[in-house]
Amino acid sequence: MIDLHGCIAMPLLKKSSFTGSFQGMRYRLKKETLEETEVIGAVVWPEPYSYDATDDALKEQKTFPFDDDGLSQAVQWLNEKYNEKFIK
Repeated sequence: MIDLHGCIAMPLLKKSSFTGSFQGMRYRLKKETLEETEVIGAVVWPEPYSYDATDDALKEQKTFPFDDDGLSQAVQWLNEKYNEKFIK
């Protein structure tokens, strides 16, 4: 299970993206702007390659509110995607 408690906070996401991996799945959380609204963009894709080196067809993404609640929702979504696509 992915648990980012204590590893990431909103001030970090305001300045840079956060990437990680978990048992075959890579992920990225990043501040994005959609229609003048800040959101957390979450993306998952299979290992072994980086975000830029992976075909877009292999990536799945979703956005969440840019607040602490949205960050919790994003982490929950990462775990759901892991359970759905990466557990064999």
